[in-house]
Amino acid sequence: MEFRQIRYALAVAKERSFTKAATRLNISQSAVSEQVKQLESETGFALFRRTGRGVELTETGRTFLYEAERVAGDLLSLIDTARRLKGAPYDTLTIGMGSGMAQIFMPRLFRNFNAGSPRMRLEILTAPTKSIFNDLHEERIDVGIAIESDPERMPVGLIFERLTVVEMTLITHPAHPFARSRRPIDVARLMAEPLIMSELTVGYGATVLSLFTDLGIRPNILAIADNIETMKAIVQSGKAVAIVPAACVENEVALGVLKVVAIAPSCRVAFSLIRRRQPLPRRKEMYLTALRDALKDPMP
Repeated sequence: MEFRQIRYALAVAKERSFTKAATRLNISQSAVSEQVKQLESETGFALFRRTGRGVELTETGRTFLYEAERVAGDLLSLIDTARRLKGAPYDTLTIGMGSGMAQIFMPRLFRNFNAGSPRMRLEILTAPTKSIFNDLHEERIDVGIAIESDPERMPVGLIFERLTVVEMTLITHPAHPFARSRRPIDVARLMAEPLIMSELTVGYGATVLSLFTDLGIRPNILAIADNIETMKAIVQSGKAVAIVPAACVENEVALGVLKVVAIAPSCRVAFSLIRRRQPLPRRKEMYLTALRDALKDPMP
């Protein structure tokens, strides 16, 4: 019985599909099926049964994989301990976040975060929300920070914890007529305005799109960018406007290269810490707890 076989079976159980499990693991479906078949041969019982909606765990499979998930967590902790005893210089906690979020979270992190463990290092990667979800599934990152999604649309196997809530705002070039407005700009007035959007199905791109669709209108999308830095650069050119989290543009506003204007109806979005359900090695979990506490809004 190999750890790889257990990982593959757990992926099938979470996705309820051999095809989706293979996509998550970034391997072929035949490889997943073969490893699960070998595991079932070794255990002597079926883990899954096929249904019209995919696959389901058998009763024995559910019990076995419940214990297997716990053992997998213990094994990861054991590997962590072995690295430490061997004298490995550090472990790395890899965190992915959407572009533009550095202005919100990095001051909090390095003001409030006490690294504590000399054997842990933080690695920060920038990626769109959809990529963060994929990277978590494929275990390329340990945790992500992204716009909170509807729980019904959250990918299987991922959970989230809210960190902060921020206001969405219209950003314009300083010379744009909207920049002089002292009242919120009605979203309906933006219908013909060239607009820079983010990914339309997740994150704040989906939130912005809903502002228009809720009014029964379609935005005039000039371009779709997968990161907020590109969106800000296009707006600075004076060719378009965008709606983004206000906290993501504070530096540009302070420098005078962008203006922010309130919108009506007002809109707020939540940023959350997103992770896999299965636990990380013990030392990483402790490090992550300290990091999460540093990033969260302070208690009132």
